[in-house]
Amino acid sequence: MTDKKNAFSKSKKKLLSEMIHDEILEMIIKNTTDEEMILNEGRLMEIFQVSKAPVREALIKLCAEGVLQNVPRYGYLVIRQQEKDKREVSRMRVLLELEALKEGYEEILQYHLPELLQQIEGINGAKQIDDVWAIWEDNCEFHLQLASYSKNRLLLRYLQETMDRQKRIYAQQAWESQKTLKATFNDNSHKRIWQELFNHNLEQALKCLEKDISQQSDEGIMQM
Repeated sequence: MTDKKNAFSKSKKKLLSEMIHDEILEMIIKNTTDEEMILNEGRLMEIFQVSKAPVREALIKLCAEGVLQNVPRYGYLVIRQQEKDKREVSRMRVLLELEALKEGYEEILQYHLPELLQQIEGINGAKQIDDVWAIWEDNCEFHLQLASYSKNRLLLRYLQETMDRQKRIYAQQAWESQKTLKATFNDNSHKRIWQELFNHNLEQALKCLEKDISQQSDEGIMQM
C-alpha cells in the first residue's frame, strides 16, 4: 500500500473523508479474490493512518451509494452487482449522454471538434494496453469530455457517478470471467461519433453514441 498521507497532502480541495471514500472504492474495484470482501474500520484506519471519523464518514457514504452493507459486529460487506444493475446503469448513461450531446451540439461544432479528435487519436494510438483500467479511464475521458460541452454541471456529476458504478460492474464481470485483466482497444465507435458531428448530423451522432454505450454494457469492458 502506498503512503496515503503523501497522496492526501497533494490535494486540499477534497475533504479527507472524500479521498478515503475514493481509495476504498478503488480497493473494492481492484479486488481479485473469489471471497466476499469485508471491510473493517480498524484495519482501514491503519491503512490510511487516520482517525475513525473520516473512515466512518466514507463508509457511511459508500453504504448510501449501494456499494457496501453495514453488518453490525461484523463489518462492511461489499454488495455484489446484479444484471438489473447493469441494465439500469446503461439506461441512465444513455439518458444523460444523449441529453448532454443535444445541449452541447452547437458548442462542439463551433469550438471543439479539433480537440475532440485529438483526444480520440491519442487513445487509438495505444493499440495494445495490458492495464484494462487504463482503457476504462480513456473511455471515460472521451464520454465525459463529450458531455462537458453541455456545460451542465449537475448532469456531469450524475454521469460521473453512473460511470463509477459501471466500473464496479465491469470489475465484477472480469473477476467472474477470468482473473487476468488484459484487453485490446480496437474500437472505432468514438471516431464514428466524431465523424457524424463533423458532418453536422446530430441525429446520426446520437444514434452512434447510444450504440456505443449499449455495446459497452452488453459486451463489458473486456471488449471495449
